[in-house]
Amino acid sequence: MGVLQTFEVRNSAGISRQTSFVRNLGKVLGHIPARGGSKRLPAKNLRILDGKPMMAYAIQCALDCPPLSDTFVNTDSEEIDRLANSMGVKVYRRPEELGSDETTGDDFTADFIRKTRPDTLVMVSPVCPMVTAEDITNAIEAYQQSDCDTLITCEATQMQTFCEEKPVNIDTATPLTPSQSNPFVHILNWAVTIWDTAHFMQSYESRKSGYIGTNRLLYPIAPSHGIKVSTENDFQQAELLLKARQMKNAYIAPPIYWSGDGS
Repeated sequence: MGVLQTFEVRNSAGISRQTSFVRNLGKVLGHIPARGGSKRLPAKNLRILDGKPMMAYAIQCALDCPPLSDTFVNTDSEEIDRLANSMGVKVYRRPEELGSDETTGDDFTADFIRKTRPDTLVMVSPVCPMVTAEDITNAIEAYQQSDCDTLITCEATQMQTFCEEKPVNIDTATPLTPSQSNPFVHILNWAVTIWDTAHFMQSYESRKSGYIGTNRLLYPIAPSHGIKVSTENDFQQAELLLKARQMKNAYIAPPIYWSGDGS
């Protein structure tokens, strides 16, 4: 249920939306799923990233997000369990059979929903350390003011895009237009995902698929905030960006431009 109101919503990508529906979110839980194993980047959730375990960034963001009534780390790992407890969030120890490489996001999310029974579930990715509490809060507000059953954060681009060498958002039979004239392409990063849990479970029970949703709101955030750490190069890039963020917070230099007269 909800009420009709008018709002302007802004996000870190600078894109605003006008909506008029505000739903009752009910019980809102934060969910940070984190297995102990990783094939491409071993133990990445606990690897020190600019002074903290990588997944500690997601935990702190969730703790700093007022709309979340509680946050759980969903894990099969004793070490991750200890980290979560040390930071003051609850731990859900998933069943052993849901800790394998074959387990899908649909499977462990459905299990978590059955056991904790939230009305709205907000997943914060432990491998997107640049996401902020403001990103999460803004995403929840956008979700609340929409009629979607699933919100997924993404990067929105108007750059010329191809998939399997076929154009997606341009017409190659006509002269190339400025990129700002192209339709937006949305690239999912899953830094924050929000579900109406009743709809998720209905979809999961009927076709074993609730993750992607049906009526989706693709929600752009700043590209740097959605960086996902899957490889060593990703890890190094994220660490440099976190250091740069700290420097920016300490001092923002005014822009300087080259001048041909030597000034």
